[in-house]
Amino acid sequence: MAGANARYDLTNGGQIGANGGDERWLNRPELLTAFAFVGFGLIYVIVNAASLIDERAALGLPMEAWRPWVLELTSFLSWLLLLPLILIFANRVSTWNKKPWIFAAHAAATVPVALAHLGVMFAMRTLAFSLAGDRYALSDTLTNIIIYEYRKDAITYAFIVCAFLLLKRLSAERGDAAPIDDIDTIEVRDGAQLFWIKHVEVDWIEAAGNYVELRGACGTRLVRRTLSDIETELAPYGFVRVHRSRLVRKAAISKIETRQSGDFDIMLRSGESISGSRRYRSSL
Repeated sequence: MAGANARYDLTNGGQIGANGGDERWLNRPELLTAFAFVGFGLIYVIVNAASLIDERAALGLPMEAWRPWVLELTSFLSWLLLLPLILIFANRVSTWNKKPWIFAAHAAATVPVALAHLGVMFAMRTLAFSLAGDRYALSDTLTNIIIYEYRKDAITYAFIVCAFLLLKRLSAERGDAAPIDDIDTIEVRDGAQLFWIKHVEVDWIEAAGNYVELRGACGTRLVRRTLSDIETELAPYGFVRVHRSRLVRKAAISKIETRQSGDFDIMLRSGESISGSRRYRSSL
């Protein structure tokens, strides 16, 4: 795929490089979420560290300048390490149909995320204090610290997930409203040949092991990508998941017939017919 994504290998061993003028990454909600988190996080670190220094000085209990920065930066860096995992999980859970299950999954996820954040943060602080010739000690009992940190971490987790879902929705709406003539193209390299395929030329996409097959007016093109990855990238262009291993472009659909089981058949304008799972019916 073209864009600022990492290089992707195709079946012939060739690669697709990044197009220097392609700004398609701006439509990727996970990247925008990461940038927003880094921006707000750094502001939070600076304000908290400076405030702690001033408060301790006002109380007549000054502390070495490096300590508050270590305390704040270790927490921030721990979140950065967990951020990719949180976004992957949020993206996958967002495809579920039942909202109560989505909420329950995120509520449950706050526990391992908070514990992981606490563990990584303590390890970083222990190392940093040791390098400074000091010893890092807990300010309270471990139980009280876990409860205290969990409250804060649950809020941070909620902020990340809500920001990601909001940006994903805005990105999809912006893609649905884009004129066909203005949409970007998919760059596919096949040996010595280079193809540029408009998104409108792709009707549906199916997972094939470590690859995905692009199908439509473009013919059949095999690209080394995961379905979840390409789903996130193409969501702004009206592609939705209709099956565990299948995406379809909504504008390419001519008719949908629902079976008694709840599964459904999708008739495309091209004349092709593909099946969908009842689990993903609401996406249409």
